[in-house]
Amino acid sequence: MKKVSINNLFIYLGFLIIVILVFISGLKYQHHLQVEARTTYQPITSVVFSVLFPIFFGLLLGLLRFFELLRKSGEWKINWIKLCIFGLPSFYVSLFPILFWSGLSISYDDIPLGSLLITSGTTPYTISGLIFGFLLFYVIERKIKES
Repeated sequence: MKKVSINNLFIYLGFLIIVILVFISGLKYQHHLQVEARTTYQPITSVVFSVLFPIFFGLLLGLLRFFELLRKSGEWKINWIKLCIFGLPSFYVSLFPILFWSGLSISYDDIPLGSLLITSGTTPYTISGLIFGFLLFYVIERKIKES
C-alpha cells in the first residue's frame, strides 16, 4: 500500500471516530435537555438544540470538503444558485420549530408548509438541518483565475 493511502486511511478513521463521538455526545445532551424540559416545562432550550445540532453535524460532515479546498489554489467563490435553491428551503424548514415555539401569535396555516411541518414530527427538521449544514461547505468553491 502506498504511504499516501495509509495516511488517508488514518485521517478518515480519525475523522470517523470524531463524528461518532460528536453524534453520541449530541444525542446524550439532547436527551438530557428533553428530560429537563419535561421537568421545568421550558422546552425552548431543547428545541433550539434540536435545531442547531443537525446543522452543526452537517457542518462537521462537510468539513472534509473544506480541507480539500484549502489545499487547492485559486480564488474563493460561492455557488449562489446552489445556496439559494437548496440552502434557503432547508434553512427555512430547519428553523421552523424555533418559530413555532417562539410564542409569536401567527397562524401557521398562513405560513408556507406551516401546518404540514407542525404535524410531521422531527424528521423534516433534522434532515433539513443536516442538508443545510453540509451544504454550507459545498457551496464554497475555488476557481483558478484565468488571465
